[in-house]
Amino acid sequence: MYKVLLEIGNITIYSYGAMIALGVLSIIYLAGKIAKDIGLTSDNIIDLVVAAVVGGVIGSRIYYVLAYNFDYYLQNPWQIFNIREGGLVFFGGLIGGALAVIGLIYYKKWPIWEIADLAGLFVPLGYFFGRIGCFLNGCCYGVATNCFLGVAFPSLDGQKYHPTMLYSAILGLGLFFFALWYRKKRRFAGESFLYYLIFYSIGRFFIEFLRENPKVFNILTVAQVTGIVTIIVSLILYPYLRRKNAYKEKDDVKEMKSA
Repeated sequence: MYKVLLEIGNITIYSYGAMIALGVLSIIYLAGKIAKDIGLTSDNIIDLVVAAVVGGVIGSRIYYVLAYNFDYYLQNPWQIFNIREGGLVFFGGLIGGALAVIGLIYYKKWPIWEIADLAGLFVPLGYFFGRIGCFLNGCCYGVATNCFLGVAFPSLDGQKYHPTMLYSAILGLGLFFFALWYRKKRRFAGESFLYYLIFYSIGRFFIEFLRENPKVFNILTVAQVTGIVTIIVSLILYPYLRRKNAYKEKDDVKEMKSA
């Protein structure tokens, strides 16, 4: 579509990278305004975002290489580092980013589930910008269609395809506004994050039917299987956190504010 957003002399600004940068800056700005509610500073938010981005990129690339095109990358290992043409999987990014952030949280002794709720609010916003970047880059499109929603991508054969990246962007934006609305209604720390995992997995499950991705046992895609596992784990965690975590996180926040 519009892979190159801007060229200034020898400097090329790619649409996908620009959208990712815009998403990161938006998250840092907005999360910084909420951080004080849980005893964090704007600098703490920057540390968390950097950890999430680095871990997310690594995780999303590893997931893609292992799950979607392992034989190709086994023969062309240096192509693993070429992400200009896409090849990043969100579920992998979620796992990689979460591991990096969890490591930082435990090192700093920050309240993990309060921060998880921040992630449940702002990860969907970053996802929105990322999927807009996918659309501009012309990647992550769906199956061929004659539906009025179909888009003809210049780099392809003229056939219209489902713009699944836009469907995903709408999903992300909807989850962001839901989490923003629900933030004051939370009954325990971690609730918004679990809702995000569940609702995202459900939305992604249905969007996957409009994409041509490798299937596990010719039934469901890797993302759908990952989503089902995510939903099950989230539902198991929900009653546990509801019983155990609300008062514990309040104590954690008080300790941070007094530190």
